[in-house]
Order: sequence, then C-alpha cells, then structure tokens
Amino acid sequence: MSLFDELSNNGAEDTTINSDDFGGFMVSKNIVENKLPIKYSFREESSIKQCNGWTLYSENDDEDYVADPNNFVILGAVSMFNISQVMREIFSAPYGTDLCWLYESGVHTGFYDLANDCETTIEEILNRK
Repeated sequence: MSLFDELSNNGAEDTTINSDDFGGFMVSKNIVENKLPIKYSFREESSIKQCNGWTLYSENDDEDYVADPNNFVILGAVSMFNISQVMREIFSAPYGTDLCWLYESGVHTGFYDLANDCETTIEEILNRK
C-alpha cells in the first residue's frame, strides 16, 4: 500500500486501485478531517512529480485558508475515491479543468464549469482538449 493511502477505508486496502497509477491529490483538510463536501476542484500541471494536478477545496475554504499549505494533505487514489467516487470518473480530465460541484439537499448532482461558465456533464468534461 502506498504512503498516500494511510487514511483510506480504516486501513483496508482496495486491491483494484494502485495509487501509484494515479498520483497524489492535493485535498483540503476541511474535506478530509472535517468531512465537508467538495465544492471546487481544478487540475493543473503539477510541479511535484508524484502529484496528478488535482486540487480540491471544500465550501468553507476561503482565500486565507487556501493560502496556507498546512491546510492541505496529499491523498492517494484509494483515499480520494473513498471520499468521492466521482473523482475516479473525472480523473483523466484535461489540465485547465476548473469545476464547482453542485449539490441538491446534500447530494452531489453535477458540475458547473467555471472556465466555460456553464453547467457540464462528466462526458463533456472528459472530451475537452
């Protein structure tokens, strides 16, 4: 098991996922520790070889919060997908993807594409170049 996966599923390893194939996700501690829902996710080329470029913020993360690197952890795929299986579906989205997560009564219902200023589907996200 990768070091990134120490937070996953109470230590149970999902043998169908190899975190080394996905790289690390930069995730707000508000999502991991405080169990707040994902509100924003974006992907950019990472300067850290072991990271895949995905960064995820909670609804409570303001500018001051995100400016402090101590407010983030790097998670492997097993841990990330335990938090949100949807990340597995959109993992291969191109760099430049910038999404607001939409919810209805606490249930994730879709995405708003901040770069293109419109609601979008997973298929549309993955087919962008």
